[in-house]
Amino acid sequence: MLLGLPEFEFSSAHSVDEACALLSKHGERATVFAGGTDLLVKMKHRRTIPAHLINIKGIPKLDTIAHDGHQLQIGALTLIQGIEASQVVGKKFRVLKQAAEVLGTTQIRNVGTIGGNLANASPSAEFAPPLLTLGASVRCVGSSGERLIPIGEFFLSPGKTSLRQDELITGVQVPDLPSGADCIYLKHSLRRMDVAIASAAVFILFDGDVCRDVKIALGAVGPVPFRAKKAEQCIRGERLGANAVETTLLEAAAQAAADESFPIDDFRGYATYRRKLVRMLVGKGLERLIARTRA
Repeated sequence: MLLGLPEFEFSSAHSVDEACALLSKHGERATVFAGGTDLLVKMKHRRTIPAHLINIKGIPKLDTIAHDGHQLQIGALTLIQGIEASQVVGKKFRVLKQAAEVLGTTQIRNVGTIGGNLANASPSAEFAPPLLTLGASVRCVGSSGERLIPIGEFFLSPGKTSLRQDELITGVQVPDLPSGADCIYLKHSLRRMDVAIASAAVFILFDGDVCRDVKIALGAVGPVPFRAKKAEQCIRGERLGANAVETTLLEAAAQAAADESFPIDDFRGYATYRRKLVRMLVGKGLERLIARTRA
C-alpha cells in the first residue's frame, strides 16, 4: 500500500546560523533533514509527524572530508558513498569504509549522510560502533555556540540524542589511531543491504604480544550502541600467544560481550539469537585483527 506524507511546512536554510535560528523559532515542531532516507519513511508510517521540515542540504562546506595529520573531520552532510570512496578514510580509517560499504543500497548511500545516520539514533546505526571504538566526537552548533559531544554520550535512547532543540550536527571528529592499532567492523543481516540484526566493531592495540588496549562496541543489541567494557577487560593487558590460553581468553571476551548485550525480540530476530550473533561477531573480529597483526 502506498503511503503519503502528512502535511508539513517547509523551509530551506542556507547557513548553520539560519538552520539554528529556524530550529529555535519552531521548537519541537521542527526537524532538519538532508537525505531524508530515514525521516521520510518514518513520516509515511506516521512514526513521527513534524509540523515543520528544515532542509539543510544547501548549507555549504558541510560535505567535506579532511585530515590534518592528527584527526579526521567529516562534515555532517557528507554522503555515505563519499566516505566509502574517500582515499584517506580507506587508508587510515578502514573501519569507517567497512561501515559505509554495508549501509543500505547504492541508492541510499548516494543520498544518505553521516549526520543523518547519527541523528536518527537507531540502535543499529551503522557508523555508531566504529566511531565508539575510535573515540570520535560529534560536533554541533546551537545558540550557545559550538560544542563537541563524545560519541559515547551522544545516544540517549532509541531515536533520542543529547542534541539540544536548537542544535545542528555539523560534523564528526575522529582522532588518528595509535601506531600499530587496528580496527574492524562486522555486522549480520539477512541481506548485506539490510539493517543489522547485530553488529560489532573491535579495536585492538598490541605491545609485542601483550594486548595493550582493546575496545569492543555493539549495535542493534540494546537501546543504544554501546561499549562492551566487561568483554574488553577479559583481554586488556593479557599476553596473547597463539596458544590455548589465547583461545580461552578470546572465548571469554566473546561470551562476556554476549552477556553484556540486552537485545529484544522483533521481526528481525529473537534476543537469544542476537546474543549468539554477538558472541560470533566479537570472536571473529578479535581473531581477524590478531591474525592481521601477525601477518
